[in-house]
Amino acid sequence: MTKGVRMCRSAVLLLLLIAWIPLSKAQVPASHLDVHRPATRSSSVADDHDMKSDQCFRSELENDRVRVFQVEIAPHQSSGLDRHRHDYIVISLGDSKFEIEDSINRFNMELQSGEMQVIQGGGTHRVNNLSDRALRLIEIDVAKGIRPQRPFCGLNARQCNDGAFGKGDNGSYSQSTLFETETVKLARVQLGASSMLPTHRHERSHLIVALDDASLLDDSQDREMHLKAGEPFWYSQALSHSLKNTGTQEISLITVDFK
Repeated sequence: MTKGVRMCRSAVLLLLLIAWIPLSKAQVPASHLDVHRPATRSSSVADDHDMKSDQCFRSELENDRVRVFQVEIAPHQSSGLDRHRHDYIVISLGDSKFEIEDSINRFNMELQSGEMQVIQGGGTHRVNNLSDRALRLIEIDVAKGIRPQRPFCGLNARQCNDGAFGKGDNGSYSQSTLFETETVKLARVQLGASSMLPTHRHERSHLIVALDDASLLDDSQDREMHLKAGEPFWYSQALSHSLKNTGTQEISLITVDFK
């Protein structure tokens, strides 16, 4: 994304009505995340458009499982009127204050850096930046849906309890599942400077999204990755690997395993 903030204004009428249900604030690394649900799932509307045609949305990754966008909206400006066809996760890069608006409702959100919300798809809306600073978000759009109404853990179910942490010769790390459903498992990883996440197994494809600028050494590919905050990296198949933070600062990552 360019450093200059792009000015974004919507020019399309909103035709689809969505009712948002406010719940408690969703935090990383809290285990119980927020879910917002449109009242109905409607057919596509001819006058709205996909995020890819909105200059506030920058496509970072797209395949048959997931789309990842970086969103940037200037202070007190708005995105276009966009249709979100699939369930998605919004993660804030930096503190943010914004609202999701349809023709009837305005749902206010205030997120600290790294906090997230889970939103069910099928809705058409715009995003209004209410802050004096640029709004920066990551949107992870899951093609098979997240199905947050039926979580195995996290969200509105029991707390996930498969976290791991360590501190020793290889530095400090923590890995905690935030929620798991029928289709995805989402976790937060924190790695201290020059620290290693020990070898672990991913049974299928998975995604890493950096929440900070990160330099990572992946032993399975014997390669170093340099990711900017908000940048994703895709693994297309099952594998076992370890990840080492080769930088001098602690970093946070989000991992999403697809089923």
